[in-house]
Amino acid sequence: MKGTEGRESEVDLYRELKKRVADYLRSLQNVGFANYELMKIKKAPESEEELMQALDTILASSKELNYILEEASDSIFVCDADGVAIRVNKKFQRMTHLKRSDVLGAKMSELDANGSFRPSVCHLTIKEGRQVSVLQEIGDVSGMAVTGVPVYDERGELFRIITNAVKIDEVAPIAEYFNGKKKKGDSVPDEKLEIVAESREMRQVLSMADMVRDTESNILITGETGVGKGVLVRYIHETGNRSDMPLISINCGAIPENLLESELFGYESGAFTGADRHGKPGLIELAEGGTLFLDEISELPLMLQVKILHFLQTKKLMRVGGTKEISIDTRVIAASNKNLEEEVEKGNFRSDLFYRINVIPIYIPPLRERRDDLMAIAEHFLAFYNGKYRKSVVFTDDMKAYIFSHKWPGNVRELENYIERMVVISAPEERDKGKASDAAGVATGDGVEAGVPQAGAGTDGMVTAEAADSLGDIIEKTERDAIIEAYEKYGSSYKVAEALGISQSTAYRRIKKFIKDAEK
Repeated sequence: MKGTEGRESEVDLYRELKKRVADYLRSLQNVGFANYELMKIKKAPESEEELMQALDTILASSKELNYILEEASDSIFVCDADGVAIRVNKKFQRMTHLKRSDVLGAKMSELDANGSFRPSVCHLTIKEGRQVSVLQEIGDVSGMAVTGVPVYDERGELFRIITNAVKIDEVAPIAEYFNGKKKKGDSVPDEKLEIVAESREMRQVLSMADMVRDTESNILITGETGVGKGVLVRYIHETGNRSDMPLISINCGAIPENLLESELFGYESGAFTGADRHGKPGLIELAEGGTLFLDEISELPLMLQVKILHFLQTKKLMRVGGTKEISIDTRVIAASNKNLEEEVEKGNFRSDLFYRINVIPIYIPPLRERRDDLMAIAEHFLAFYNGKYRKSVVFTDDMKAYIFSHKWPGNVRELENYIERMVVISAPEERDKGKASDAAGVATGDGVEAGVPQAGAGTDGMVTAEAADSLGDIIEKTERDAIIEAYEKYGSSYKVAEALGISQSTAYRRIKKFIKDAEK
């Protein structure tokens, strides 16, 4: 028989185990991931049998989670509150080419300082006291998108830092963004810039751009998708006094949200500052001396809107993990296809940021409201794609009529895509001779045709470059026919304007020119 002392010791152990299991269960009450485990235990153990069942469940849960994290498809790296590495999984080893023994027990601030981890996301997360996402390099391995998350215990004290990493070429949205950066760069390409502005509306836009191109005031360009906001930004930059410096274009809606902050503002690594190889300048820094274009600014998360506002107010920024502000000399142009005032009312956009960027507003009307630009833009793209694909396609009357009558909801971008498609799909006339075409509309001097997407139209509207009238005559004839037909059908300038997608004043002038003056 056991002595009294032995029985008391067992009782004490039993009570201590019950207490620890009860504490363990309480600590997981607000951890949703632990619901499965809590459902199996249900309550704090009150008997030896319940205690053993609870311990079995806890041990099985520990085994399960270790297996899961070990086989996870993302790299998992865990540090304690002091920044000491305590866990890594298989994917970390495969991704970084490091063994567990190389990092377990290492102080991450030291690996950050000596450049082994560029940067150490654990160290950066502890330093920032919040979730941090950056691009990381370890040894000779680069291209890792890493997110560090601080984990707090039930008392609200920092408990662990967990980081997960993926290779950017393994994740489609991130890969698409960075592949686009590699191919195109953040600076706008150097091809020759041409802006077609035949309409009064676009001439007013360019006149405003000319007035403000040398100012330091913030500019907000608005307009529907595809109207040419980015092209106008290039015009302002390339004709202004900063044209010899970089134009950095940032599509706020294209960069993955978890990387947006570090991409915009850059990050520090340990004690290193500035352009040190252990830090990374952000895109805003790269605009030093030039122009910063914030496209789709309405897509900025509210948290980053605060940082952008601070930068616009002070022209200073602080990198992620930094302690010192950096002054940046850049003029800022923002653009949005959304009504930002409505976004402010909805709570999606800060009012103070809106007023800060809306110093000089420039609105680009949609293509349907500047019909005088239509054929000039179409001819511009036709010449460009004829040269690109070594063809000599010209417009027929049918195609001009289609261009004038279509609403072009995608604006200039849709028109450009349409013209390119027509040039690309043009086929030798002799190959299709005698056949009915699903569309008619363009032809080339060497007998190449392409068409307007109108089912049932034949090829008898085809003309050649040699046989065509002057472009001005063709445009005027097409416009006259469209105005006469619409006026005969509707009988008023208001309805003609609505049908053809032009202003009422333009419809009135065209009716007077083609009908009323002609009848005199």
